[in-house]
Amino acid sequence: MKVAFTGHRNYSGDKDNYLREAVVALYEAGHTTFLCGMAEGFDIAAAEIVLSLKGELKEIKLECVIPFRGHNLTMPSAEWAERYRRVLEAADSAVTLSESYNVDIYRQRNDYLVDNAVALICYYSGKVRSGTGYTVRRALKKGIQTINLYADGYQIQFFG
Repeated sequence: MKVAFTGHRNYSGDKDNYLREAVVALYEAGHTTFLCGMAEGFDIAAAEIVLSLKGELKEIKLECVIPFRGHNLTMPSAEWAERYRRVLEAADSAVTLSESYNVDIYRQRNDYLVDNAVALICYYSGKVRSGTGYTVRRALKKGIQTINLYADGYQIQFFG
């Protein structure tokens, strides 16, 4: 079973301990593959947590969901570009959704994440007009288990 990540790009790493706990809890519940949308911020930080757990969680896998070929060139800094490169290189698999950028590609990436997961770990402030907001609303509408790390600790929400 697969788990997707979505979160704000301004994620600072302040919830990494909770993120790690959530990944381990879902892994122990039988979720072995984690999907990363490869955006700077929460997405890449979550992927790095998954990769850091490979030594102790033998069946854990990371799948990178790349919106379009050349997406790596959109990273806002050399640091994010390097983190992106390291995550992609260490991932178990990757899928590229489009050969080129199009106006709907990030929505398509977010749809792919929700459509291919049974759970979602997010870092969502409640901001409605955002890709994270869109993805969380879509996941909740589909009844997908959603864990939001934005508040203190983490909240497991079941909708259906």
